[in-house]
Amino acid sequence: MINTNDSSTLIVIGSGILLLMGVVLVIFVAYYQQRQLKRDLLQQKAMQELKDEMQRQMLESALEVQEVERIRIAKDLHDEVGAMLSVTKMSFNQLLRKLDNAEDLAVMGKQTRELLEQSIGQVRRISKELVPSTLEEFGLILSIDEFIQKVHLASTSEFSFSYEGINQKQRFDKKIELTIYRLIQELVNNALKHADASEISLKLGIQDKNIIFTFTDNGKGFDFNAVRNDPKRGLGLRNMESRLSVINGQIDIQSNIGSGTITKIEIPIA
Repeated sequence: MINTNDSSTLIVIGSGILLLMGVVLVIFVAYYQQRQLKRDLLQQKAMQELKDEMQRQMLESALEVQEVERIRIAKDLHDEVGAMLSVTKMSFNQLLRKLDNAEDLAVMGKQTRELLEQSIGQVRRISKELVPSTLEEFGLILSIDEFIQKVHLASTSEFSFSYEGINQKQRFDKKIELTIYRLIQELVNNALKHADASEISLKLGIQDKNIIFTFTDNGKGFDFNAVRNDPKRGLGLRNMESRLSVINGQIDIQSNIGSGTITKIEIPIA
């Protein structure tokens, strides 16, 4: 005959074992779910990183193709169009020498020669802007200085350019130099064309293994969010962001309507 106390003890022990097994099962299920969730998150993160890297590589390839096309166009302008214009100019010079006695024709010929000289100058200018030879030969500092000097001569705006911690002949990765140069072209164009700036300041330096570039203008400013989200007006901003993403750069733009714009760019060089 089974003792009642023994039966109660067995029931308590059995219940305890079942409860313990239930707790263990719950803990196991929770642990498994948490581990599975962590694995899913890691997979999603890995897939996103892979996607971002593919996008970065595609963008880098697109920019490289763009620069190659710029070089091709510049070469065609210089070697073919420029050469043809030069030959045409020489032909006109010979014609003018034969028209010394025909006053009206001589005047027309001289006017035409002046137009040809202007055309040749424009072709050379466009060719040089497409492929900044100064950047290739002498580096970032001198190419920026040359660009600013040219823009200054063609506008009424005042420019200041300073650099710290960088040697005038110091070279960086070609992608970094070209990106900064293109960004400066875009920023100067925006400041003159859209902001009506009369004073523009450019500062370049190195801090904590980063190139720090600050561009300031006293123009009329703009609503950054409104322009950034506008499919038409925000194209220049998105292009700058795209260029910087290729070299892991960051851009910060502070602007308010009526108070100018400050653009700060950081690019790692380590």
